[in-house]
Amino acid sequence: MIEESKTIEEKFGVLDSVPVGACLLRDDFVVLFWNTCLEDWTKIPREQMLGTKITTHFPHLSQLKYANRFQQIFAGGPPTIFSSQIHKHLIPATWQDGQQRIQQTTVTAVPALSLGPAAWEIVGLIRSTVELEPKATVPEAEGFDRAEPSTSQSSAPYGFVASNLQSFYALLVIQDVTDLTHRIQAYRTMRDQALEEVKVRQRVEEELRESQHFIQQIADAAPYLLYIYDFTQQRNVYVNGQASKLLGYTPEEILQMQTALYSGLVYPEDLERVSAHLQKFTSALDGHILELDYRLKHRSDEWRWFRCRDQVFARTASGEPTQIFGTAQDITEYKRAEEALRQQNERELLMATITQHIRQSLDLGEVLSTTVNEVRQFLQADRVMIVRFNPCTGSLCATPATGAVTVESVAPNCRPMLGETLENFCYDEFYLEAYQHRAIRPIADVSAADLRQDQIDLLAEFEVRAYLVVPLVQGEDLWGLLMAHQCSPRQWMQLEVELLSNLAAQLAIAIKQAELYQQLQAANLKLERLATLDELTQLANRRRFDQYLEMEWRRQAREQTPLSLILCDIDSFKSYNDTYGHPGGDECLRQVAGAIGNAVSRPADLVARYGGEEFAVILPNTAIGGAILVAEHIQLKIAALQLPHAGSQVSQYVTVSLGVASIVPGAESPASILIAAADRALYQAKDAGRDRIQVYHADSATAKTNGTAPPVRPVDLYRPNTNFPSPTSA
Repeated sequence: MIEESKTIEEKFGVLDSVPVGACLLRDDFVVLFWNTCLEDWTKIPREQMLGTKITTHFPHLSQLKYANRFQQIFAGGPPTIFSSQIHKHLIPATWQDGQQRIQQTTVTAVPALSLGPAAWEIVGLIRSTVELEPKATVPEAEGFDRAEPSTSQSSAPYGFVASNLQSFYALLVIQDVTDLTHRIQAYRTMRDQALEEVKVRQRVEEELRESQHFIQQIADAAPYLLYIYDFTQQRNVYVNGQASKLLGYTPEEILQMQTALYSGLVYPEDLERVSAHLQKFTSALDGHILELDYRLKHRSDEWRWFRCRDQVFARTASGEPTQIFGTAQDITEYKRAEEALRQQNERELLMATITQHIRQSLDLGEVLSTTVNEVRQFLQADRVMIVRFNPCTGSLCATPATGAVTVESVAPNCRPMLGETLENFCYDEFYLEAYQHRAIRPIADVSAADLRQDQIDLLAEFEVRAYLVVPLVQGEDLWGLLMAHQCSPRQWMQLEVELLSNLAAQLAIAIKQAELYQQLQAANLKLERLATLDELTQLANRRRFDQYLEMEWRRQAREQTPLSLILCDIDSFKSYNDTYGHPGGDECLRQVAGAIGNAVSRPADLVARYGGEEFAVILPNTAIGGAILVAEHIQLKIAALQLPHAGSQVSQYVTVSLGVASIVPGAESPASILIAAADRALYQAKDAGRDRIQVYHADSATAKTNGTAPPVRPVDLYRPNTNFPSPTSA
């Protein structure tokens, strides 16, 4: 036995390198060889198998159906195959997914060894054994095992020489056909499923053809487009006779379009929505209707709106939708009405918005500016402007009509027209008619319009190719024009024309309101001016003097800068009135006021009639030196008048006495201290002989802290001659 085992191991050891299971059994079912592949499959070591009966490990092999066939092999019978279809496996082994391996086992009689064949003869035996199996490893006649007789002419199969012709071993060669079996089963399942789907489709189409005549009669009578769309073929497989009426194509022409139906007839912007609509049917339930509005091209090239209502019509055995049934109703007129209503709502909303913006202000410039900006945004035009006519053109007059571009909203790439004067541009028969009836003139293409050459030249200068003109009428007067320009030909929409027509009426009201407001403001300014103006001299009155002095006193106190005051008094004015009368006195006051006003040049300086024959000059941010120069200049201007004064005690002409004071205001001190200082200086000038300038000097340190003026030494600036220097700003 030991010698036999050693010889078998030596001769059959080469089978450890083959990728199939190999097992050698003695006629008493004792295992003589157990190769490495079987060790790996069964997880049973060779040492545990050799010398033991195989039925000990695999009891099912002792069953009669196996025992009888093995006895034939032990008797030297032909090879036998245990097919995977019947036996699944002879030696149970676990596959990679935990299931039992499916095996194809060939059992061959091998003569008991004496001297034994060479090792390569064993490999040849394995090759010959495997070649006994069919190429696909699956028997052609399922359910039956096959036995192949030996083709050798010797009494020992496969070249083995038996020492005893009645003693044979059984060599089991086991192939793993699990993966191949699974693939074949999957292929058969797919084949059966595909055949079933084909049968279902054929059956449905056959049933459809059988009932087509009845269905066609009902479908053609419906006022809708009826159709069946097939997902697999991606085309319509049925459409009713309404296609001719609704689209201008016969049902046959629709079906011949096949997959090009949607790309050829659906509006390009709607293609994406149609595709998304079809995708929804992958999850749609039976009886669930999906709706979609989209446009289809009529044979006449007109785009018509349709509302489709689709539902699943057929499914595969697994529930996937294969066909949808749908109806499509022509809703073109409904869409047009809906669009008209939308435009009407949009127009009313826009009208309300623009009107609200216009009426938010009573300033005419802001009203016009808001109008052109809002209108250009709505029209998406290159330019919107307002031309205001000169007053003569508001009614019929003989002079040519002229107007100027008052306000404009223009695109960055266009040449502005703001300030341009349009001479005789809009003064023709049409515009006279427009003036009377408030008509609107839309020009889609300047080159095709009947315009005068001067109009064409002006439009070409500003690259205008299309325009829209709306007259702005107030009562019976043509106030101006609202104009929209486009630098390319443009067909103006009725919505745009109607909007501007309505807007023109609202704008005319807003313009009138703004103009009335301007007039009111002007009247208020005039009243305010009259309230602060001396009627005789047209200088600021005492009320205005008090207001301005208080305001400048607070400002100079904040900025800590000097504030100067000059008080002027006409010398011997009572005698002047007695000599020349009150009218002559009034004229003297007017001329003296004019001279003082001419002597003061800065806008911030204020000249006022202080009272009677007295005048005052407020000089903000002016030190004493600058104030003296102004006072000298006043004397110079009055002397230049050479107004005769027979009643004067100092000169044959009218002269004035001036008191000058300058203080840096204190935060808590009143402005009255400046008036008191200037008044005291004026009194000293009169007391010193009149026709002179008297300066009131204040202590700078004290003035800057509390605004008070301590007693000072009076300064007499009397000069008998009139050669005074010109004043400059201090």
